[in-house]
Amino acid sequence: MAYFDDRGRAESFGQVAEDYDRFRPRYPASLIAAILEAGEGAPVEPPRREVLRILDVGSGTGILATQLAAAGADVLAVEPDDQMAAIAAAKGLPVEISTFEQWQAVGRTFDLVTFGQSFHWVNPAIALPRIREILASGGRLALTWNDVQALGEVSERLTAIADRFHPEGGTATLGHAADSQADESSSGPDRFAPVDHPALEDLHRHGFTASVRHFDEALHFTADAWLSMIFTHSAQLTMPEPSRTAMRSELAPAIPESGVEARNHALLILAEPLHTPR
Repeated sequence: MAYFDDRGRAESFGQVAEDYDRFRPRYPASLIAAILEAGEGAPVEPPRREVLRILDVGSGTGILATQLAAAGADVLAVEPDDQMAAIAAAKGLPVEISTFEQWQAVGRTFDLVTFGQSFHWVNPAIALPRIREILASGGRLALTWNDVQALGEVSERLTAIADRFHPEGGTATLGHAADSQADESSSGPDRFAPVDHPALEDLHRHGFTASVRHFDEALHFTADAWLSMIFTHSAQLTMPEPSRTAMRSELAPAIPESGVEARNHALLILAEPLHTPR
């Protein structure tokens, strides 16, 4: 089953909207700069807008959108969950509550369309043709994911516990490791080896060229912050409550008082149509 077909997981985040906004990591500053440089450097026909116009799809609580707006862009957020959207709106972001498949552009075009941790929740066969229609001449698409992994022995302990609660796999981040063909019975930091992201095949199939960049960042989490972040992921949110409670109770003592040292291997896919219909 494709991620976008699993509506239980796709629509699970509103129940933890406040924790999602508080504990999910922000995107590396260098990644934000790369998105904006892609928009500013795109070859466009005059007149060029002085401020980049960005549509952020599946904006959630506005984590990516807020970072782009703080860097000077004019950002419109589209988010289907009203609880997530309310937090984004409270930050001053303009938000339209809708799935992207049902959202109406009403003639608007954008220099950039962005997806922060959300492209896997849309049907690419519907989304990518729509994106072609709403991109201004020379506009680009930016898909990004944070891929946060604990380091060292702590990672091995936490992975072993998670594997027991998710024997089918499914705890992989969706950055570079989604749909990996790696042996799901293995554990440890190399369980999800880098593979071509499945979005690349979708992009090429629908007439987009794409380039891939990674941005590494060292992070530190307190034990509570790490656990709170882990339990904003859909794999845990869709577990039965007793299993979720049991998993957290086993994870907690596996984390030292010093917390978790982690690496964010953030992914950015920049894409543009081979040709535009306008």
